[in-house]
Amino acid sequence: MKTMGKKNKSDKDGERKHLVCDLRGTIYELKSKLSEGGQGVVCHTQFPNVLVKVSKFPKEDPRSKAWFDHLQWVSRQPLDGLKIARPQALIDKPRHGYVMELMDGLEPLQHLLGLSQEAAKNGNGPDFFINSGGLSRRLRLLTALARPLAELHGRGLAYGDLAPGNVFVSRSREHAEVWLIDSDNISVLSREGGQKIYTPEYGAPEIIRGISGIDSLTDSWSFGVIAFQLLTLQHPLIGDLVSDGDPDDEERALKGELPWIDDPDDDSNRASSGIPRDWVLTKELQRLCHQCFGPGRNTPEARPTMSEWRAAFEAAAARVMNCSGCGSGFYLNRDSECNFCDHVQEDAQHVLMLHYLYTPVSEEGRQAGLTEWIKTGHVQVLGREPLELRASPVGTTSYAESDLVCTLTMKENDGLYIEPVAGVAVALQSQKSQETKILTKRMRLKETSRRGDTYMLHLSDSDALHYAWRFKW
Repeated sequence: MKTMGKKNKSDKDGERKHLVCDLRGTIYELKSKLSEGGQGVVCHTQFPNVLVKVSKFPKEDPRSKAWFDHLQWVSRQPLDGLKIARPQALIDKPRHGYVMELMDGLEPLQHLLGLSQEAAKNGNGPDFFINSGGLSRRLRLLTALARPLAELHGRGLAYGDLAPGNVFVSRSREHAEVWLIDSDNISVLSREGGQKIYTPEYGAPEIIRGISGIDSLTDSWSFGVIAFQLLTLQHPLIGDLVSDGDPDDEERALKGELPWIDDPDDDSNRASSGIPRDWVLTKELQRLCHQCFGPGRNTPEARPTMSEWRAAFEAAAARVMNCSGCGSGFYLNRDSECNFCDHVQEDAQHVLMLHYLYTPVSEEGRQAGLTEWIKTGHVQVLGREPLELRASPVGTTSYAESDLVCTLTMKENDGLYIEPVAGVAVALQSQKSQETKILTKRMRLKETSRRGDTYMLHLSDSDALHYAWRFKW
């Protein structure tokens, strides 16, 4: 950092300050380095939660000039509402750069990944996995990362250098806030030319081979690598063949010339370590991982879109049961048994919600064997956290944008609360009594009335075609 900023006189402790100035004349003192990439260095400043990224190259360098032009373009792009630290001001003295704001309490995802990988090498992978938030937290982080990326793609833009160093997450294991920095990598979607900036191990094979610029499918690849690594503690391309080989083997793997570690037809690059896939990946996530790292390794068009990744992670997070034994969380299974500690959960600790489509059927239709209820296969588990029910079911690409209909909250020794959104009516039907109540405000099913009776929660108060959730209380 010796040449990053202008130096003034020594301060009272004898240390020289590194100062930069934006186009509006505001001066920033560059404090500790937060991260570093191929283009520049990100530093803390004297202002809380204000960061500055400064180019590594002198202003006269063509690379710096091109980067500054691109920064001006990025600052005009439609990034409102996205958790992306966009340029707030442009730095022009003594080098090019920009100012961004980042909320407090975040750290690079690289920190969590690095500790996870170190624990895996030492044989403590599962223990660290649990102690750092377990499955529940990781799925919430990945869902929160997938959402702005999918939205960015929907606006005709690609993020670019997606890597753990550019993803900032909550330092506390109780939270799952996610923000992206380094917005200077954002560009329009393009299969030809464009930026070829990437972080080793996370760049798509076609970028590493130099045959493509960044686009939505290179983002999809990088997201897939981060997700697979965070959940399994394994890089999808670096199996035992690569780990035990020479640097040329790793280069070949990252270029897509070797099979991925879980290739069902080629076990030459299998990995002997990592978290068992069934513990951390639903069937749908396993399918998308194979789609990404199998056929999608050398055929980008075969990869999942970010909307597909997002829907799959939203559905996965909805299937998690909280483990009262180890605290990790685990996917719903017939025995309610945690994969990580074998603890069996009590039935009273959760409510299983099954999704249906209600289709009105005439008397003639019933006589012909038609049914009013069609099971869609979507599932949610209500546990300690409130559960949102939306107009579209979780696991569909339209879920995140669909309207919130009602919220379910289960309180220990108190009961189940059903609260419709203001101005919306839902209907609760008892299968035992066949009584249907129209709900326009919060109601409670008492804990003392919990006997395993079946209810249908209709996300409508009419007899027209609509969705409903089935559960027992």
